[in-house]
Amino acid sequence: MTLATSRSKNSVSYYVTKTLYNQGVRTSKVIEKLGTHSDLERRFGTEDTIQKAKDYVKELTRQEKAGQRVIIVKYSPTKQIAKDEMRLFSGGYLFLQRIYRNLGLEKICRKIEEKYKFDFDLHCVLSSLVYSRIIFPASKLATHEHSKQFMQPPCFEIQHMYRGLEVMKQYGKGKENRPNPIVQMGLFMNGDGIPLAFSINEGNTNEQVTLT
Repeated sequence: MTLATSRSKNSVSYYVTKTLYNQGVRTSKVIEKLGTHSDLERRFGTEDTIQKAKDYVKELTRQEKAGQRVIIVKYSPTKQIAKDEMRLFSGGYLFLQRIYRNLGLEKICRKIEEKYKFDFDLHCVLSSLVYSRIIFPASKLATHEHSKQFMQPPCFEIQHMYRGLEVMKQYGKGKENRPNPIVQMGLFMNGDGIPLAFSINEGNTNEQVTLT
């Protein structure tokens, strides 16, 4: 790295630059902007200012070679974020992807898509529902909105979710004699209330045959 200067009519600006080679072409990259000579004096003092700046560049070079260079990222408190631009993403669902794939749910979705000639990605619908319901249980509409914060945002619209659920949910009379798509989950816990196992059954199944 070197201490480079850029001169204008009224001032001189100083930069820390590094020489790079890309396919034999030599280019220079600005690593850090140090500012004007006045900025250097405020940072390094008024005595031997340029030499101290050069020593600083040498130290950066040494740290980089040793793999210890501190990366400084500058943010402007006055710069506005563009409207509808996302800067924060949720990645908590990533550990669930492996379980989802090992269960073969994507292959099942592809077969259903082929059977019903869907024009949307049913796998994307189901995976978003599974991840969101585990991490942030909410309504279907809220689930769709929450999944937009994923690092891999949903590739479907809310109406596709409802259309997919019409196929994935089984209709039939429950124990209350209501013709609703319903399932029941049996959860087995220890004395401290910690879940140990669970099973999913049709909603009209009597608990006496599932309590085993």
